[in-house]
Amino acid sequence: VKFILATTEPQKLPATILSRCQRFDFKKIPADSIVGNLEKICDECKIEHTEGALNLIAELSEGAMRDALSILERCAQDGENKINEEKIKNLVGIPETQFVLNVVEKIIKNDAEGALTVTQGIINEGKDVSNLIWEMIKLFRDLMLLKNTGKASNVYNENDVNNMKALLQNIDNDRLLKVIYSL
Repeated sequence: VKFILATTEPQKLPATILSRCQRFDFKKIPADSIVGNLEKICDECKIEHTEGALNLIAELSEGAMRDALSILERCAQDGENKINEEKIKNLVGIPETQFVLNVVEKIIKNDAEGALTVTQGIINEGKDVSNLIWEMIKLFRDLMLLKNTGKASNVYNENDVNNMKALLQNIDNDRLLKVIYSL
C-alpha cells in the first residue's frame, strides 16, 4: 500500500510520518521553459504568435504550465489562430502598457489630477482596478530593476523601455520603493 500526501504545509505533519516519507517539493517552472513549451504547441497547432505574447502568458501563469496552457487555449478559441499581447490583455482584463505608463508618469510627476483622469479612463474601458494596480506595481518594480541593473523585463518593447528610461530621470530608489509599498 502506498499513500500519497499532498500538502502546502509539510511542517504540520508529525515527525513519525515525515520520517517514513519520500518528499518531492514542486517548484515554479521558469518562464523561458514555459515560453519554449508554448512555442512548440503553437507550432504544432499552427497558431501565429508574437514573442511578446508568449512572454506575457508565461508571466501571467506565474510558473504554472497548466495556467499558461489555459490562457493559450482561451486566446485560440476565437478561431483566428493568431495571438498577440493585445488579445491576451483584453482576455485577462489588463490595461495596455501605454496606459499604465501614463498613470505611472503622473504619479512620478506628483500630478494627482492627471493620474486620476487616466485611471478613470482605464476604468471606463472596463478594465479591472485590481489588475491596474497590479500592473502599476510590476511597472514600478521593473523601473527599479531597470534603474539598478540596466535591464528591463522581456515583456516590454523597445519604445516602452525608452519611455521607462525617461521616467527614471525624475525618481530615485527610495521613492520607487515607497510607491510600491503604497500600491
